[in-house]
Amino acid sequence: MTTRDERTRHILQAGAFLKELRADTKLPKAIRREAIRLLRHYPTVMDLRLLAEIEKSVLGCGLLTPEFDPSWITAYKFGAHFD
Repeated sequence: MTTRDERTRHILQAGAFLKELRADTKLPKAIRREAIRLLRHYPTVMDLRLLAEIEKSVLGCGLLTPEFDPSWITAYKFGAHFD
């Protein structure tokens, strides 16, 4: 079973990974363009926090955690997806 922390961490890491792809000039332009397109609609850190807080206030619990550990994205040069 996936925990709230695991789910949140992996969503954050996927956004950071898309940022890595977007910036990697060694990749084909089509791959970078697709990363840009997907990232444009990907939830930001603030979106995830808001969703977690709404779940907590409405349901009493939820699928996400509003608390993020900075170590979750240290492996990603460009960090978490904020914009």
